[in-house]
Parts: sequence; C-alpha cells; structure tokens
Amino acid sequence: MKILLTGLMLLISAGAGAVELKATHEVAYAKYGERELLLDWFRPDDDKIYPGVIVVHGGGWLGGTRKAFETMSREIAAAGYVVANLDYRLATEAEFPGAVLDTKAAIRWMRANAETLALDREWIGAVGGSAGGHLVAMAASTGNNEAFSKEGNHSDQSDALQATVIFGAGVDQVTRVKESKSGSIKNCVIFFGGEYSEVPEVYAQGSPITHVSETTSPILMIDGEFDSPGTRYGDYRKKLDEAGVRNEFLMIPGAKHGQWGRNDFRPKYVEAILAFFASVSGS
Repeated sequence: MKILLTGLMLLISAGAGAVELKATHEVAYAKYGERELLLDWFRPDDDKIYPGVIVVHGGGWLGGTRKAFETMSREIAAAGYVVANLDYRLATEAEFPGAVLDTKAAIRWMRANAETLALDREWIGAVGGSAGGHLVAMAASTGNNEAFSKEGNHSDQSDALQATVIFGAGVDQVTRVKESKSGSIKNCVIFFGGEYSEVPEVYAQGSPITHVSETTSPILMIDGEFDSPGTRYGDYRKKLDEAGVRNEFLMIPGAKHGQWGRNDFRPKYVEAILAFFASVSGS
C-alpha cells in the first residue's frame, strides 16, 4: 500500500486490484465555541457518487484517536464508500451526551457536504468499536431525536443512519454497572457524571437499548471469540426484534476485545461490514 500526504492520492489493495483513493485529513466537522473537532475522509478517486460511512474509535470514552481506525477506513472506502474517520470529545472534556452529539454531528456534516464529497446523502452507515460502538449504536436509535440537540453544526440536516455495525460495544449501561462486581465502573462514572446510584436516569438515557424503536437502523453486532461473544446483546436483540428492526450477530474466531485493527483479524471484520452494508442497501 502506498500512502502520500494529506489531500493527495493513496493506493490501497482491494480484491483483485488496487484502488486509488482521494484522502483529506484534519477537516473540522463540528465546532463548540473555539473547539473544533476533526475527521479524515477517504473515497475512491473517481466521479461516482457513493454511500457514506462514519467510523468511530473506542477507548472507554476516555482515550483513543481516529488513527486506530485509519487502515480499516481506507479499506472500506476502497470498496466504494465515502468514509469519515473521526475524533470526538472524550469524557474528560465533555460528559454524556457530548460524544453522542459529536457522532451525530459527523453524520450531519457528511450530508451537508454531500456535493463536495460526491456522497449519496440518502445512505450513511456507521462503524464503531467498543466505546465507539456504543456511540454509533446511540446514533442508530436517535436519528433526529429532539432529546439530543443538533448543536455543533448543520442543524438543518438529518442525523439518521441507514445501517450500523458495532464491535464489542456496551448497549445496556444500566445492566452493565449492576452486574459489575463493585457496582461501579470508573469510565462510566466519568462519562455519565456520577455513580449509577446518583444519576440512574443518565445511565438509562446513555444506553442504546433505551432508545430502540422501529426507526432504529439495521444493526450488525460483532464480537471476538474471546470477548464474551453475544452476552452484551441478549435483551437488546429482543427489543430490536420486538421493534421489527433487522439485527444480526457474528463471532470472529480467535479474536479478543479491541483486535479488530490487527492485520490477522481486520480483513474478517471488513468483509462482514461490507457484506452487511451491501445486504441492507440491496447493492
């Protein structure tokens, strides 16, 4: 794979040949006062209009950067997508719902810039790992939800998703903390602004399971074999089924939590993402 500088072209292997990508780095997609949030975007270097995808990194809401998902973002783009790989405000900067609002702002940014990106604004999917999976799962069920402000940018644009893929993500933060040995999870305390006993309603509002409805996008859940496969999603999948929302689960053999970026596992995750997106869009 050949990588050049921001704004130039890069080549990436895809299937039988190499796909030339257009890449632009460090683009401001949302602004809160003087604080700008950045993303990198990638797409095939041609004149075709492609569906969009946002990619959201993990790190327990307390760490991580978009760089962890850069290779995967390029590989998804090479398959025929406009991909925005974003950073968001960590919990030490903005408590819930800050990072959720940022994730939704990235969706609106894509739609607002559809002409420049040569993007099909009617179809935007999302991919997220761990905390990033939680954030895109929240976005999947809160499209245009007035309870989540459209602050940061482009309030005139929709922030609804058409398909969502999550890796190792906590979708029920209430049950998660109740089942923890100590009844407290440090990163949850920071993200939600207190212990569950102090702000139970915030933990509930910050749980994707709370917001499931018939408008939730189709969703694929992927866990590694050594990442408690499927155990996070039991009640969540029941609610999705009750709402008539398509949902699927896949286990990646041999993988642990957070290994979706490793060279030996990443192709399996990318293959699953692309197959799910294609099946949802009918392409």
